[in-house]
Amino acid sequence: MSRVTTLTDIFQSRAQVKLVQHLLENPGKVFNQSTLAGFLEISPSTVARIIEPLVKHGLVLFDRYERGMKILALNQDSQKTKLLLEFYDRLKAL
Repeated sequence: MSRVTTLTDIFQSRAQVKLVQHLLENPGKVFNQSTLAGFLEISPSTVARIIEPLVKHGLVLFDRYERGMKILALNQDSQKTKLLLEFYDRLKAL
């Protein structure tokens, strides 16, 4: 029996919600960890920590690039992400 995913399993902090919102507003774009840290005004190590559940649940794609640069993007192929994008678009339309 699979465990039900709750919102608090995925969205555990205000910084994490801000990160997800930024990715939702920029679907299809790829970001490096350092740039996101600057945007969110947090350390790169905090970005690494807050993306872990997002990667685990398939909302964010994460990879290391040349010389260890960490890059990430919204996983637009994920059903969870598609639902989240739809919800976010509807919310903005209100």
